[in-house]
Amino acid sequence: MDFSWLQSGEFYSTVCALIWAVAVILFRRTGEFMQPVVLNLFKGTVGLVLFLLSMLILGKSFFPAANSMNDWWVLLISGAIGIGIADSLFLAALNRLGAGRQAIVDCLYSPFVIICSIIYLTEPLTPWLFVGMGLMGTAIMVGTYAPAKKASDLDRKVLIWGVLFGILSLLLMAAGIVMAKPILDRSDAWWVATVRLAGGWALLMVQVFLKRDQRRSFLKELMPSKRWIISMPAALLGTYFALIFWILGMKHTFTTIASVLNQSSSIFILILATVILKEQLTWRKMVAIVMGFGGGILATF
Repeated sequence: MDFSWLQSGEFYSTVCALIWAVAVILFRRTGEFMQPVVLNLFKGTVGLVLFLLSMLILGKSFFPAANSMNDWWVLLISGAIGIGIADSLFLAALNRLGAGRQAIVDCLYSPFVIICSIIYLTEPLTPWLFVGMGLMGTAIMVGTYAPAKKASDLDRKVLIWGVLFGILSLLLMAAGIVMAKPILDRSDAWWVATVRLAGGWALLMVQVFLKRDQRRSFLKELMPSKRWIISMPAALLGTYFALIFWILGMKHTFTTIASVLNQSSSIFILILATVILKEQLTWRKMVAIVMGFGGGILATF
């Protein structure tokens, strides 16, 4: 029996989607007691330590001879944008929207990757991209719309800011990974992931330690406590395992294919949010997920 598909970029991207879905549910719980920026730095610290240890154990070079100083700068900037800024915005959106609505907004990830690839990697532009984007825009409006008389569970202003934070976070995530794609194609995936994570971590360290309340909160979260029951698995899954499979997926297949398969996390998140977080599964959310996922597939044609 042929098991070569277990080492394909498509397999890695699908596993990444499932792991990320579980991590998002845990991040939603962690967000109840930890600020987005503090949580981002916490998970980044855990992830960076694990990546450094993994490189040491696997005998990976921390300073590959084949990579230039320019590669370092590109990856550090990519991490600062795609992890340091984007992930904080994502967590802020998650706190405001809940996992179910955030899953709908996440459908924009795939077309954003495609748009950034067209601009940065000069990949071809197709009419289907506009069709897919239109379908996803409609999906977001359908899935996050709440009539005033039925919006008691979520303030309209909070909803709007949550959507805006979510959209901006996805755009920055897409820009960050597309920036790193040319280097990833010719470099060790472990090294690329570690340097990107270091770039995001450095930016977050500056941001957090400039504010006394955030600094105290972060140092408090580093101390073992009952909160680790949720925050540590969230960091392990979301910043270590998901990132490994995400990078491997991007490395071993086209960015467009990987982004669409990553997009399947929206379906997993919606299911888990209903079962675990007890978020209401409405017909609007179900229709929006189908429209958004379909739009993501159309955008790759």
